[in-house]
Amino acid sequence: MPKPKQQPVRPPTAFERLADPEGRRRAADPNLTANGAVRANRAAQFMPFAALTGYYELVRKQEITVEPKRELTEEKALALSKKLEGLKRGDLIRVTHYDTYGYRSRTGILDEALPAFKLLKLRDIAIDFDDIQDIELRGRA
Repeated sequence: MPKPKQQPVRPPTAFERLADPEGRRRAADPNLTANGAVRANRAAQFMPFAALTGYYELVRKQEITVEPKRELTEEKALALSKKLEGLKRGDLIRVTHYDTYGYRSRTGILDEALPAFKLLKLRDIAIDFDDIQDIELRGRA
């Protein structure tokens, strides 16, 4: 039975002799780098890091200019009130409302309208009646 051929081991370089004078680690080991460091640890030097943690989030917050809240005219408020009365649970609606970042439009399924609490509840959010600018009915349940 023939013996398996062994790969010839190259002699260590001067740097390898300095890093490992006793010759315990060899560059022939695939898990080690040429200087004997574990190869998996070498990738850590290329990992990104955030020297200024929170800086970019702060810059983004300052970029947002908040539009001031507009008061509804009486005609617009009356039309909005009639639209609210005509809504039923399960309707697909698009609501334009004011929040901390200005005016936003959300499309969702109406969960319930609570006139006593002045709240319009979609599946994922509750909107105050005073913050609503416009309601558009997109579909009936």
